[in-house]
Amino acid sequence: MTESVRYPPPPPNAPSARRVYSRTYRVWAHVLLWTPIALAVAGVVLGLVLFAVADADPTSGSSALGYLGLFVWGALAVLSPALLGSFIAGLVMLNRTRR
Repeated sequence: MTESVRYPPPPPNAPSARRVYSRTYRVWAHVLLWTPIALAVAGVVLGLVLFAVADADPTSGSSALGYLGLFVWGALAVLSPALLGSFIAGLVMLNRTRR
């Protein structure tokens, strides 16, 4: 009663179907890739600027800026796993769109 349907095998030279990703997917791939890079660069530069300003004039009591620079770098250290995860996800998504 139950007959299995047998389909012919695909031709050996047939190209595989390429998955098409939407524009929104590609945009999110770029956002996930470049946002952590921009945040890391901005944090490092901001920390260096705050250290330079705090070191420039020791008499004006600008040591709080040095502590603020340390806080910025500490925030980068704490957020680095999330930034790295976002970066890797963006790389994987971008790699999928380019295949």
